[in-house]
Amino acid sequence: MRIRKNISLAPLSTFGIGGRVEYFCSVKKSDDLIEVIKWAGQRSIPYRVLAGGSNIVFPDAKLNGLLIHLRGGKLEVKGLRMFVDASVPLASVIKRSIESGLKGLETLSGIPGTVGGAVVGNAGAYGRSISQVVEKVEIWDPSGGTQGKGKRRWLMNKDCRFKYRESVFKGKPYLLLKTVLKFGKGNPQKLRKVSRDIIKLRLKKYKPDLRCPGSFFKNVLVRDVSKKTLLRIDKSKIIEGKIPTGYLLEEVGAKGMCVGGIEIADFHGNLFINKRRGTAADVKKLAQILKSRVKKKFGIELEEEIQYF
Repeated sequence: MRIRKNISLAPLSTFGIGGRVEYFCSVKKSDDLIEVIKWAGQRSIPYRVLAGGSNIVFPDAKLNGLLIHLRGGKLEVKGLRMFVDASVPLASVIKRSIESGLKGLETLSGIPGTVGGAVVGNAGAYGRSISQVVEKVEIWDPSGGTQGKGKRRWLMNKDCRFKYRESVFKGKPYLLLKTVLKFGKGNPQKLRKVSRDIIKLRLKKYKPDLRCPGSFFKNVLVRDVSKKTLLRIDKSKIIEGKIPTGYLLEEVGAKGMCVGGIEIADFHGNLFINKRRGTAADVKKLAQILKSRVKKKFGIELEEEIQYF
């Protein structure tokens, strides 16, 4: 366990934004994660945990405390179940599931980040969410706060309180250690084709060299908007009970907008791109402008899918 000081945050996220952090440590195993949490607790040092960094906006100012970066990890397949450390890349889980003829995550192909991050945000695409294959998760419950006290325990799927891009982990200080995924049986060849087709679609929108956190705002559930608001929406744009936020943003002129070093893609209204040394302040200012425009035109309050760290 190596604790480093005054580390730059920007290289740790796909957005490439952020100041520096007071303390930094990289770990691979859940046991090591718990040990470094205890180390911080014994010294009354606050800590945060980072996995893939694909939907994070780090602050411009110095981040006090310890940042623990989860990397690597193990996965194991037993029958229709997969046992996965939270730090394993989601892409590795999907690849292994397809090779093993396990059906359920192939439509999430191309989504960046780790399986732990995917569970926290209940990641999904094309009508499927990771919550549909989560059987249970092992967590570290820091019931003693910064004093390093806590315990490992398991939460079943229902205890995770999954909703659209939401889970209990966004409101509780739980740390994911491991996940047990339960799949259906599928044909590897057919699953591979679905995966390849979806990656092709995603690459048209999320070009691999873009410095961005993926979709910035959540799509809007039709059931959450009023009948009056629906009258303002082009019904042909509604997909699987959701109003694409990209459509709403494009209707208010988001494409190509720029604040400081942050620019909205000219091909998709819900992509914030770090073009020129963008800052978190630029991101927040641009986000607020767009939220105000959408609220004024449609009466819809947009909600960030990304997380301000």
